[in-house]
Amino acid sequence: MRAGMLAFCLGIWLFSRLPVLPPWPVAAIVCLMLLATTVLLVAVAWSPERGRWRLAALSLQLVMALVLGLLWFCFDASRQMQQQLPSELEGVDFWVSGRIVSLPSPRAQFQQFELRIDSTCYRLHPRDCVSPDAIPDSDQPTPMRGARISLNEYAGLTLWPGERWRFRVRLNRPHGFANPGGYDYEAALFGRGIMARGYVRDTAFNKRLSAAGPGLQSARAGLRARLFALAPRLQNPGLLSALILGDRDGVSSAQWELLTRTGTNHLLVISGLHVGFVALTAYTVINLLVRLLPALLLRLPAQHYGALAAVLAALVYSGLAGFSLPTQRALIMVLVLMSGHVLGRRFLPSYSLLLAASLVLLLAPMSVTQAGFWLSFTAVAALLFAFSGYRRPASPSLASPGQWLWHNWVQPQWAVSVGLLLPLLLWTGQMSLISPLTNVLAIPLVSLLVVPLALLGAVLLMLIPSLAIWPLALADWLLNGLFVALAGVVEFGPALWQPSPPGLMASTLAALAVVLLLAPRGLIPTRTPWLLPGCLLMPLLWPAEAVRPPPGQAQLQFLDVGQGLAVVVHTHNHHLLFDTGPAMGPQFDTGRAVIVPYLRARHVRALDMLIISHWHQDHSGGAASVAQQFAIKRRLAGGSESAPEALGGPASFERCRAGMRWQWDGVVFEILHPAGQRYAGENNNACVLRVSAGDQHVLLTGDIEREAERDLLQDHARTSGLRADVLQAAHHGSASSSLPAFLQAVQPKLTVVSAGYRNRFSHPAPVVLERLYNVGSVVCQTPSTGAVQVELGGAAGPRLSATHRQQYRRFWHNIPSGEYGKVATETAGGDICGRDRDGGWLVDAANNSVFHSGDCDCH
Repeated sequence: MRAGMLAFCLGIWLFSRLPVLPPWPVAAIVCLMLLATTVLLVAVAWSPERGRWRLAALSLQLVMALVLGLLWFCFDASRQMQQQLPSELEGVDFWVSGRIVSLPSPRAQFQQFELRIDSTCYRLHPRDCVSPDAIPDSDQPTPMRGARISLNEYAGLTLWPGERWRFRVRLNRPHGFANPGGYDYEAALFGRGIMARGYVRDTAFNKRLSAAGPGLQSARAGLRARLFALAPRLQNPGLLSALILGDRDGVSSAQWELLTRTGTNHLLVISGLHVGFVALTAYTVINLLVRLLPALLLRLPAQHYGALAAVLAALVYSGLAGFSLPTQRALIMVLVLMSGHVLGRRFLPSYSLLLAASLVLLLAPMSVTQAGFWLSFTAVAALLFAFSGYRRPASPSLASPGQWLWHNWVQPQWAVSVGLLLPLLLWTGQMSLISPLTNVLAIPLVSLLVVPLALLGAVLLMLIPSLAIWPLALADWLLNGLFVALAGVVEFGPALWQPSPPGLMASTLAALAVVLLLAPRGLIPTRTPWLLPGCLLMPLLWPAEAVRPPPGQAQLQFLDVGQGLAVVVHTHNHHLLFDTGPAMGPQFDTGRAVIVPYLRARHVRALDMLIISHWHQDHSGGAASVAQQFAIKRRLAGGSESAPEALGGPASFERCRAGMRWQWDGVVFEILHPAGQRYAGENNNACVLRVSAGDQHVLLTGDIEREAERDLLQDHARTSGLRADVLQAAHHGSASSSLPAFLQAVQPKLTVVSAGYRNRFSHPAPVVLERLYNVGSVVCQTPSTGAVQVELGGAAGPRLSATHRQQYRRFWHNIPSGEYGKVATETAGGDICGRDRDGGWLVDAANNSVFHSGDCDCH
């Protein structure tokens, strides 16, 4: 049974690695053929001998479970893909009606919520929708009935979970950044069932169709509203909301950063640990209370009442969290454990764990792609492995206080920290060094005091609101004390370890070391059992060096940062960062989200140079985050503005000027622009960098426009100083740049356009693409390709070595085709909704020996 559940989970994981989703009938036929082949092999190898018969039966069982996992994931993914927003409806206004199915999350200028669509209408005015599903023409897309979408609302409407609304919306398919070492945002949205994202159009015809009835989300919203009504009397209502409802919107970025550095962030959400404590408390209390009522004991044993109370408490608390993944796992574990009590059976720990994993993946197969799934189950597996064969003292009275503390608090934290060492490094690239110490103190404080007080306050908020402030205020005071203590611990020294990602060999040795460290005592017959695991962990401290370009060659990585620019240039011993992408609010910037993870994935420890082409936020928004994480030896900046104080002020950056030249490892870097002249527009003051490896060149142009391009043409009219094999399209492909004469002088064989998916500026402009095609250039656009990697200086000429979306493609990824950069502003109605707006291939065929259109083609 356990092997079958493991095979089922393996089948789901294997299917999640597919780059393209096969049609449901094809997948079913292939799986049935696999099953039939296995049956045939079993029949051929069958023998009346008992041992061979059992082996054949086990093999057949495992293959059937594997096929079941494959088919289940395929069926679930196919069902979800059918609800995907049609590409012809991206950027088009149309009507949707549906029910709000999440807590509205307040932001600085809008509120965000999720809507499950009941019907769609593509008429201009809602009165023209004869029925909720009225569609003007039969050739228009099928309505997204049942699809879940995420919406931003800017007009300040009063929204409540469970209400049915009619909205005028503008939607796009989910689309995230695609970079080496980056986070797969599209997988997270697909796992939650979000098939489109967009915003509500501000119109008087948006209308509430029906009020909210009783339901889980409505109850959660009411509890949150009552809790935040007490905000003037509480210092941390957001933290209390996270503990009671699993709602992290009220946790500030500074608070979350402190929790991450100390390894305690799992305590400030409804985690499996909290669900387990609540279930254990309910079991103990009811078990004791029932023993005082003999009449109840005549019907059921006290343990049965306790088990039912534990399951009910875990169910209610998980419901408050919206049945998130950790609470699902904990709830299933509680169900399995308490079922054993009721049935008089004791399940093996490994059986309980595999059953929980199987049920979680049965309910949400895409969970297998998320770090939370692996971290949650790895933590429980580490505890079970470390303690399943452990023998406690024969009597608690014989154990000293120190032994009791070690066995009950310190050793479990040690086991979890060791067990999560490798998964944390692989999934997040970091680990808290002080996590075991801080959790030993924080877990009992939060789980035994703060959580019970917060839940008591939540119950009183619903029953006797006037009394709720007392337990909530006490929980709030304890949380203040916890944060003061955590801040004090962090000040003593570095709390976060952020090594380079381990390779396959280092990961294998580390996994073996973890098993040896958690194994029962005596497995390693030596007086120093820690010595061998310690040696096996050494490769994590000194990871293998990343592959470097040979001397005389360079590698460029055009990172996917949306509507912005970030390019990393690697030589044999040096690293240069040209621009840092945009900042998208106070809590998110591409420096932290994209550039830092990429540099760590490439084992970069320091930057030899940072160049900010100019100080527009889409080119400099991530600079502060990069500077916080990496030492920077030299800084250059263009533009007419000064460096912000967050980066050290004007004195921290040299002025970028034409004529600056240096050489690293046989690769020449030269600043071509700006010269002495100051331009009126900030874009024309941007730095222009030329990178040369032998007779191969790359030109990075920032945001320069026509005026700067003309001056560059005049300055280099008599030389080939502008010629480049690879060009970064100026100003994201805007029509204000890329003059025909300039492109004729550069003669790029490959052009990279760094722009946002369906950006509001319609970059790149069709006229610019036409000019590039006319000079024979292949065009890679980061919304379709993700990060673009180019090798410079090789004997065979410059080479496009990788486009991230094609190299790491998964079936849920949105890889647009055609004129995806153009934002539609039309209204759905007439023939607009039904016409084909794809417009053809991403890149025209470019018949040259260096680059091929298929390298950037999304088809």
